[in-house]
Parts: sequence; structure tokens; C-alpha cells
Amino acid sequence: MENPLHAQPRRSTVALVRWSKTPGDNPVVRFVILSVLGLILCLFLMIFMSGLRSLSAVALFMVVFPAILTVPTVSNQRTFMQGLTKRINDTIAEVTNTRDDQLSVKELRRLVSSGERLPLAVSGVPGLNLHVERVASVAKNTPEKWFAVFTVEPPESGTASFDRLVAAAIDADAGTRGTGVP
Repeated sequence: MENPLHAQPRRSTVALVRWSKTPGDNPVVRFVILSVLGLILCLFLMIFMSGLRSLSAVALFMVVFPAILTVPTVSNQRTFMQGLTKRINDTIAEVTNTRDDQLSVKELRRLVSSGERLPLAVSGVPGLNLHVERVASVAKNTPEKWFAVFTVEPPESGTASFDRLVAAAIDADAGTRGTGVP
């Protein structure tokens, strides 16, 4: 018979939000590629337009052309991350019954890049962690898929009541928040 003191704690995982990131979403890469295309376009236009035959005009064209086409990407990415952060914050507020553990967009980006866990308390009881997981894909050119995940590690004392508390929070949401893909 297994000794309960040496038993591994049960861990439950619930996906809050799922999203995918397409490979072309990086605005810096987009800006650099469009700068090179702008240079090529500017060199071609120099044949027909004498005003573009100076170094300052080429430099200006290489900055303005990609900037005009990159600004919507940056704006869309910012709006997307703000909406994602709001959905995660709403779920945190529902489960923990407090608005003290709200994430900023910067903190969410840090969680995505580092993979660290954010400890949360449910009605003052620790054991709930928020982290972001990347789902590995087999194909090379498929969009990256990400999950914002709650991991529940019950405390050593009061495990049964904590399990009921988390189950009630999850059942109240009934999976409506964690199934949408923005």
C-alpha cells in the first residue's frame, strides 16, 4: 500500500484561452523585408523620376514606405494582445474572486516568452498557477499554437475542499471562456 505522505500531488490543468500566432506576425521582420523591397522599388522608380536620384530620397523612401505598411500590423498585434490579456484577467477575477492579480500586456508577454508560472490564490488558498504553453506542431509552416493554462496543485491540507472549490469555479464557467480561438 502506498504511503500518503510520499504520494505525488494530483495536478489538474485547464486551458483558459487558446490562440495561434502566424509566422508573419513579427513587425520588425516585416519592416526589414519591406525596407529591402522599398529599396528595389526606389531604384526602379529612379529611372523615371529624377527626384528620387539622391541618397536622402532613397533613405526617406526606405523608411516611409515600410512604415506605412507596418503600422497596421503593430496596431493589430497590440489590439490582439490587449483583448487576450482582458480575457485572461476576466477569468482570473472569476476564479480567484479578486481583481488584485490582474496581468498587464507586458506581463503576459513575459509569461509567453519565459514560460514561468504566476502563482494565484483561490479565496486565499494557494495552489493555482497560471502559465502559457506552446503546443508543438509537426509541420514546419503551421502557425504556432499557444494556451494560457491554469494548473491546480492542491495544498497539503484541505485538499478535498480545494478540489471542490476549483471544480465549482470550472463548472460555473462550463468551458465557454477557454474554447474560443480569437
